[in-house]
Amino acid sequence: MRRYTLGRRQAAVDETRGRILRAARRLLLAKRGADFSLDAVARRARVTRLTVYHQFGSRRGLLEALFDDMAAKGGLLEALPNAFRQADPEEALARFVATFGHFWAEGRPIVRRLQALGVLDPELGKAIAGRNEWRRQGLRVIVGRLGRGASSDQAVDVLFTLTSFHTFDTLAGQRSPEAVVPVVLRLARAAVGL
Repeated sequence: MRRYTLGRRQAAVDETRGRILRAARRLLLAKRGADFSLDAVARRARVTRLTVYHQFGSRRGLLEALFDDMAAKGGLLEALPNAFRQADPEEALARFVATFGHFWAEGRPIVRRLQALGVLDPELGKAIAGRNEWRRQGLRVIVGRLGRGASSDQAVDVLFTLTSFHTFDTLAGQRSPEAVVPVVLRLARAAVGL
């Protein structure tokens, strides 16, 4: 009996968490995204501010959870390990670029808002920068596998820039998101001498 009760309680907690994340996403995409706060999210999710706080700890925690949720739903958590499993490092690079291109395309409006909030909120900015460093670490692995030698730090820096949201967003301004990945991949291959 107790196990069943705990299962129902966890399901209710998960449903509440999902409702809060959906409310946060809708608020960020609203025209007045600058009005984003724990109180506003709580009102929109029909929960108390304390519930939001207990689930996420802070505004930054909520925004980080939203980013994690986007990564999970955008396939990032499944596609990146697949890129690294490629025996051919050139194919690993191609999949890495395609994975981020797809992720940036899927979440473009909300990533724009998160980036803007990161500029206004230094704590969130640090969190976003930390997550971007994960991308840099992945690129170090790929460049190492490509055997780029002494220029590897420079190659990583260039690839980091090419696979960033800012680069994607700029290039996608004049192209469809599907057309951006081949452009970035061509530039990435040139950057590492392929």
